[in-house]
Amino acid sequence: MSFLRNLFGLGKVGAVGIDIGSSNVKVMYIEDTKRVPQVVRVGLADTPKGTVKDGKIVDPEALGETIRQVFESREIPAKKVVSAVSGQSVVVRPIRLPQMAEKDLNEAIKFEAERYLPYSASDAQIACQIITKAIEGDEKHMEVLLVSAQKEMVQNIVETIEWAGYEPEAIDLEPFAILRALQVSISKEQFNQTIALIDLGASSSSINIVKNGILRHNRTITVAGNNFTKAIGQSLNLTFDEAEKLKKEKGIIRVDKESAPIAPAAMRIFNVITPVLTELVTEIQRSFDYYRSRYRGEMVDVIIISGGTSCFINIDKYLEAELSIKVQQANPLSGMSFQKDIGFSEDRLKSLAPELMVSVGLAMRQIMIANPTKYQSVSFDV
Repeated sequence: MSFLRNLFGLGKVGAVGIDIGSSNVKVMYIEDTKRVPQVVRVGLADTPKGTVKDGKIVDPEALGETIRQVFESREIPAKKVVSAVSGQSVVVRPIRLPQMAEKDLNEAIKFEAERYLPYSASDAQIACQIITKAIEGDEKHMEVLLVSAQKEMVQNIVETIEWAGYEPEAIDLEPFAILRALQVSISKEQFNQTIALIDLGASSSSINIVKNGILRHNRTITVAGNNFTKAIGQSLNLTFDEAEKLKKEKGIIRVDKESAPIAPAAMRIFNVITPVLTELVTEIQRSFDYYRSRYRGEMVDVIIISGGTSCFINIDKYLEAELSIKVQQANPLSGMSFQKDIGFSEDRLKSLAPELMVSVGLAMRQIMIANPTKYQSVSFDV
């Protein structure tokens, strides 16, 4: 059908991705055209307070109402959507298993998973994929990617989308959505490098290491944007909202190489958040050290950062100086076209781009599946 659609112009493939974060909800409606994907609609809304706690949805009805309002205000026509689970209860881990047929693996993984999950396998949605059929130097074993999420987390997202009046077409895993967005926004040559995708969110951050387009390491850490905000609030005796506003308006990270002085207020903020920055660097380095130990000293070629906290002024330069690895900010909208009535200026979209990484990747899931000859599909649902 996708071949006939492209050949005879039977209509564009349109898809909607919803990224439900602890700070805000981001909605992307993308259509695939003959040339490049086209952004048709972008929707943003603050996540209602108290609806998401520790990465888990606790009030699907209130959150669903917010999503419904975003769809109506942005005139998004789609009824089927893709969303994702994330956080420390999501497990994405390469493991070694004896070689076996794929049908046998699907049964074996349910028992094997118990060793790696922080919760009972009976409470989990579990899936797997063969990475390498024969490990070099250990040909009797294969490398398998184990993925899992708590059933309750998945069900809460499903309920939220249904409360909004829409149908969940798939529940993806956030690391794969990020990987998919990266695939369509950088060159094939760079995509085949060893890349550390670091998504710096509000309540948590994820460190993902990808080689040749295959996810080989995933870890969620609690060092994120809210840590910076809380440090500012506690030091300056401000409320969380006041500290968040100050962080966005005055916050600048000082990089030693820079000779230009920064304003006294910005310098005070930098001094307050320095321990948080140090902790972030330590956690990233810990993941890199683990990766090198597991894969015989392999090194990360480049770091790509996304998420709202990646917009903190100079955080890319700071991480590059501390880790001695090139750091660049993600732009999942690179290479895409835009409908004229999208409702956002070009400058506003540019500033939002790093925060849209997950929602873009979720929307691209259905487009990739519908056009397998055009895209190398990266998909893993729970």
